[in-house]
Amino acid sequence: MDELAFLGQIISPEEVLLELERGGDRLYDWAKNNETIFQPFDADMELVVADIVNRWPSFLPDQSHDGIWADPYAIALAKARGAIVVTGEVPVGNNAKRPKIPNVCRDLNIRHTTFLEMLRTEGIHF
Repeated sequence: MDELAFLGQIISPEEVLLELERGGDRLYDWAKNNETIFQPFDADMELVVADIVNRWPSFLPDQSHDGIWADPYAIALAKARGAIVVTGEVPVGNNAKRPKIPNVCRDLNIRHTTFLEMLRTEGIHF
């Protein structure tokens, strides 16, 4: 994973780092050691986030959620940079109250995969 980060093959919006900071776990420690992967919010991403908010208002967290909500920023970064979203979420049916990352990615024609599939694709074994 460190090599992929070093080579620039892993990118993430800065909002993910802020979200990880709240957890303060080993993943956050890894992220802090690989801060170059975190991309600042830009105009291209802003257009995609606005589209997401307009098309899927229910995708945003409800009033009880506090803190950073990085999901739309991760999707926007992938769309703006032609990248693949890596997520642990699975799609939900069309009747679901709130879409998941794979649903939004599918509708925006953004490739997405699971973390395990990403590891397999990159040939990473533990």
